[in-house]
Amino acid sequence: MSNEFTVSEAGKVLENANLIKKYHGNLIYDYTEYPTKGIWTEEFGHDQYKDAICDWFPRNKTKPILFYVHTPFCEQLCNFCLCSKEITQDYSRVKSYLYDYLSKEFDMLEKHLAENKINFNFKEIYLGGGSPTYYKKEEFKYLIKRLKNLIDFNNLGDFTIEVDPRRVTEETLIFYHEMGVNRLSFGIQDFDHGVQEEINRIQPPELLDKLLTPKIRKLFPVINFDLLIGLPRQTTKTIEKTINEVTRLRPSQLQTMYVHYKPGTRKYMIKMVRNEPMLDFYDRKAAFQKASELLINSGYSRAGFESYALPDDPLTKSMKTKKAVYNSLGTQKGEATNFIAVGSSAHGVLNDEYYFQNFYEQNLYREAIDNGRFPIYRGLKMKTDDVIRREVIRHIRTFFNIEFDFFDKKYDLSFKEYFKKELKNMISFEKDQLLTINNHNIVVSPLGEHFSPQIANVFDTYNDQKFYEKDL
Repeated sequence: MSNEFTVSEAGKVLENANLIKKYHGNLIYDYTEYPTKGIWTEEFGHDQYKDAICDWFPRNKTKPILFYVHTPFCEQLCNFCLCSKEITQDYSRVKSYLYDYLSKEFDMLEKHLAENKINFNFKEIYLGGGSPTYYKKEEFKYLIKRLKNLIDFNNLGDFTIEVDPRRVTEETLIFYHEMGVNRLSFGIQDFDHGVQEEINRIQPPELLDKLLTPKIRKLFPVINFDLLIGLPRQTTKTIEKTINEVTRLRPSQLQTMYVHYKPGTRKYMIKMVRNEPMLDFYDRKAAFQKASELLINSGYSRAGFESYALPDDPLTKSMKTKKAVYNSLGTQKGEATNFIAVGSSAHGVLNDEYYFQNFYEQNLYREAIDNGRFPIYRGLKMKTDDVIRREVIRHIRTFFNIEFDFFDKKYDLSFKEYFKKELKNMISFEKDQLLTINNHNIVVSPLGEHFSPQIANVFDTYNDQKFYEKDL
């Protein structure tokens, strides 16, 4: 059965507000990882991290690795932001982090790998934040030097940097390319001026016109835009204007993520609702659906729950071959699904076996490094059941389809027996025409694609909750 995105069928989600209300009530995760971070344990620290690397590598010597570097600094606060960051105008703070701490974490990692004769197959680099574009040229060159000590740049595929378009020029982007960067990911969020005022991030589309010159587009064949759905003052009309600007600028990839409002842990987010409230669940769906219609009609293909790509983009090709994977970096083409990560709050994964994450707090991160220890806050050694469920969730979240035979062969099980309880709990979804279940697979309908996180949630054995038994 085809899973091709159909705009008219998917649009039916707006015809039944009760359907939206029914499936809105439960706690739903993005599932950028599974098990989710709340399950990871603080008993997994410095020693366990070192042991995990030594345990994993001998059996996975050729597996591709993505190396992630986190820079937790921004010059200005964006009210929507959930990233781990520090707002500062004091550039000496940025330099101290790089030279005095991040560099030492590099040293520890290089030493541990050398002592144990571990030569990871690094295939990708991703510079995230915060804002890695905060670095001035001298510091950026130093960071590249440290990366080259660890990684053979001749072996690299994608080298991505997250870009704050307000802080760079065309010359800056050319400099990044000279340093080896070949993929740009721009933080856009929204182009409507009113929305930008609420989120404290003013950046008109003309700013991108000045940056995305023919020369830059030639140097960087893959350009990603990050958008947010559900921001205050967004409407279907404002999102239409934003998407029209996006399709005019023509990035090759798009991540249209739902905004998460967490004032309990990010008190500054209250500033977003000083004039208007956050969009409710129905209006968020309406805005998302409008964006989807416009993007599909402009030639983009859907790549998972909230991502889009042009037909000739590597992400579209990986969707067709079912190699694409959704993680904390959005929907990626899936070449490197193993992460080694450095920097405060950075988290990594050695697939099918381990998760690990550094301390969020700068003082704890620095204290660990000062004591010669990897700054690991928490981690997890996965069970076989975790690995199986993670792949099921990824297939729902990314491909809207579960082929029983795939899991039967890969994990030597009977999917229908192994997930007997979960299949029973999906009857409500089937009644509401969000999916169909037959003897061979589960196919999420175009209508059900809106609820794929809720559907995936059924397979989360750690999130014990009541399921959807009531009728509309």
